Amino acid sequence: MPATKLQPILLKNYAPPPFLIDRVELTFDLEPTNTEVTALTFFRRNPDSNVVSGTLELDGEDLELKSVTIDGQEVAPDMLTLTKKTLTLNSVPDTFTLRIVTIINPEANSALEGLYISSGRFCTQCE
Repeated sequence: MPATKLQPILLKNYAPPPFLIDRVELTFDLEPTNTEVTALTFFRRNPDSNVVSGTLELDGEDLELKSVTIDGQEVAPDMLTLTKKTLTLNSVPDTFTLRIVTIINPEANSALEGLYISSGRFCTQCE
């Protein structure tokens, strides 16, 4: 298998993000194989961003999506796109509160990223 050539990440290629996060509240209902995580995130459009799209893309791996609400209203399935690594929300407002509930399996997490179990203890590697 040929080696993948790594591309440098240059500061000049960064741009201001389209949204800023004012606050995040996380709630964990810990179970070794079925942990429920509720993330309440307060977003507002970044006035310094050149991106005017109403799309928000979030990263995440090995998550089972249980629910998504914006300002207390369930997001319709046709307003989101879910892949193995991303959740994309279309037509988000300039200021909103996003609530996402997911299920994760810390016991099966061998990547040692996020929430995992090691020697019978819940551990986290936050980045």
